[in-house]
Amino acid sequence: MRKTSPVLAGRFRDIAARIGAALRAQREIDAQRVLQRYRHLLEQPHEAPPLNEIIPVSREEDTSKNANGTESRPSATGQPTFERA
Repeated sequence: MRKTSPVLAGRFRDIAARIGAALRAQREIDAQRVLQRYRHLLEQPHEAPPLNEIIPVSREEDTSKNANGTESRPSATGQPTFERA
Protein backbone atom coordinates (compact mmCIF):
# COMPACT_ATOMS: atom_id res chain seq x y z
CA MET A 1 0.00 0.00 0.00
CA ARG A 2 1.39 3.38 -0.98
CA LYS A 3 1.73 6.23 1.44
CA THR A 4 1.07 9.79 0.33
CA SER A 5 4.13 11.93 0.39
CA PRO A 6 4.07 14.87 2.77
CA VAL A 7 4.75 17.25 -0.09
CA LEU A 8 1.68 16.11 -2.05
CA ALA A 9 -0.48 16.18 1.07
CA GLY A 10 0.68 19.73 1.80
CA ARG A 11 -0.11 20.82 -1.77
CA PHE A 12 -3.56 19.23 -1.58
CA ARG A 13 -4.32 21.02 1.71
CA ASP A 14 -3.08 24.30 0.20
CA ILE A 15 -5.28 23.89 -2.87
CA ALA A 16 -8.29 22.92 -0.74
CA ALA A 17 -7.71 25.92 1.53
CA ARG A 18 -7.51 28.28 -1.48
CA ILE A 19 -10.69 26.85 -2.98
CA GLY A 20 -12.45 27.21 0.38
CA ALA A 21 -11.27 30.83 0.71
CA ALA A 22 -12.43 31.61 -2.83
CA LEU A 23 -15.86 30.09 -2.15
CA ARG A 24 -16.23 32.07 1.09
CA ALA A 25 -15.23 35.30 -0.68
CA GLN A 26 -17.72 34.64 -3.47
CA ARG A 27 -20.45 33.86 -0.95
CA GLU A 28 -19.77 37.18 0.78
CA ILE A 29 -19.98 39.03 -2.55
CA ASP A 30 -23.26 37.29 -3.38
CA ALA A 31 -24.67 38.15 0.06
CA GLN A 32 -23.82 41.84 -0.44
CA ARG A 33 -25.51 41.81 -3.86
CA VAL A 34 -28.64 40.24 -2.42
CA LEU A 35 -28.78 42.82 0.36
CA GLN A 36 -28.41 45.66 -2.13
CA ARG A 37 -31.00 44.18 -4.48
CA TYR A 38 -33.66 43.57 -1.84
CA ARG A 39 -32.88 46.44 0.53
CA HIS A 40 -36.32 47.96 -0.11
CA LEU A 41 -37.93 44.78 1.22
CA LEU A 42 -35.78 44.70 4.33
CA GLU A 43 -36.34 48.32 5.40
CA GLN A 44 -38.67 49.10 8.26
CA PRO A 45 -42.08 50.22 7.00
CA HIS A 46 -42.79 53.92 7.13
CA GLU A 47 -45.41 55.26 9.50
CA ALA A 48 -48.24 55.05 6.97
CA PRO A 49 -51.71 54.35 8.31
CA PRO A 50 -53.09 50.94 7.45
CA LEU A 51 -55.47 50.81 4.50
CA ASN A 52 -58.26 49.29 6.55
CA GLU A 53 -58.12 51.93 9.30
CA ILE A 54 -61.52 53.40 10.20
CA ILE A 55 -61.82 57.06 9.25
CA PRO A 56 -63.45 59.06 12.06
CA VAL A 57 -66.84 60.56 11.31
CA SER A 58 -66.84 64.34 11.08
CA ARG A 59 -68.60 66.42 13.71
CA GLU A 60 -72.28 67.33 13.41
CA GLU A 61 -71.56 71.01 12.87
CA ASP A 62 -69.47 70.10 9.83
CA THR A 63 -72.17 67.93 8.29
CA SER A 64 -75.11 70.25 8.94
CA LYS A 65 -73.96 72.82 6.36
CA ASN A 66 -74.64 72.59 2.65
CA ALA A 67 -72.18 73.25 -0.17
CA ASN A 68 -72.55 77.03 0.22
CA GLY A 69 -71.55 76.83 3.88
CA THR A 70 -74.97 77.84 5.19
CA GLU A 71 -77.11 75.96 7.66
CA SER A 72 -79.24 73.39 5.85
CA ARG A 73 -81.55 72.65 8.80
CA PRO A 74 -84.55 74.87 9.54
CA SER A 75 -84.01 77.61 12.08
CA ALA A 76 -85.02 77.22 15.70
CA THR A 77 -88.27 79.17 15.15
CA GLY A 78 -89.50 76.59 12.66
CA GLN A 79 -89.16 79.03 9.76
CA PRO A 80 -86.63 78.11 7.09
CA THR A 81 -83.92 80.67 6.46
CA PHE A 82 -83.41 81.90 2.92
CA GLU A 83 -80.24 83.09 1.32
CA ARG A 84 -80.04 86.28 -0.59
CA ALA A 85 -78.76 86.00 -4.13
